[in-house]
Amino acid sequence: MIWQLDILVFVALIVAAMLALKVRDLLTAVALLAAYSLFAALLFAGLNAVDVAFVEAVLGAGITGVLFVVAVLATTRRAEDDESNRRRFGVLPLLVAFFGLMLYASTDLPDRGDPEAPAQVGVAQAYIEGSLDDTETPNVVTAVLADYRSMDTFGETLVILTAALAAVLVIASGRRTSGPEPPDEHDPGPEPVLDPPPDERGEYPR
Repeated sequence: MIWQLDILVFVALIVAAMLALKVRDLLTAVALLAAYSLFAALLFAGLNAVDVAFVEAVLGAGITGVLFVVAVLATTRRAEDDESNRRRFGVLPLLVAFFGLMLYASTDLPDRGDPEAPAQVGVAQAYIEGSLDDTETPNVVTAVLADYRSMDTFGETLVILTAALAAVLVIASGRRTSGPEPPDEHDPGPEPVLDPPPDERGEYPR
């Protein structure tokens, strides 16, 4: 991917994340988070990590987005307004410090495609040279995820499945408890309204 396009996608990713935190309509926030995942998938694809990009697009923009939409429809669509800005301003220095730390750490990263980078030497070289013979898979990333690290990938799949089941149970329990409460058997109910007694002429007041 062209580096100018990388910068454009990265800026769009940051803007989507900031707007997702700003908006009060939760469905709009879910849509912005799905866009964030799609932008991240584009960046992964630009790094030739096609499998990681596919997983990010399917889980981040697909399954997670659907679960968020169902949760919003089952609860409420609008977030509560926070009248105090003290908490918001308190988080801003932390964000600036974290962003500066990430920029400082990125200065020591190797150049893209550097054959002497730590990721290109050691066990990675053995995977690259022997993945086709060992797994008969032309894609090295697929060979690593589905064969060399198959048990790790299986554990990650179980974690995702457990999280999805927990979300479904929370949503289902919320729907059951949101209905009208059943009447209490021991509650006598409202007291009956008695008609006033007649007056001296035997007439009831209106």
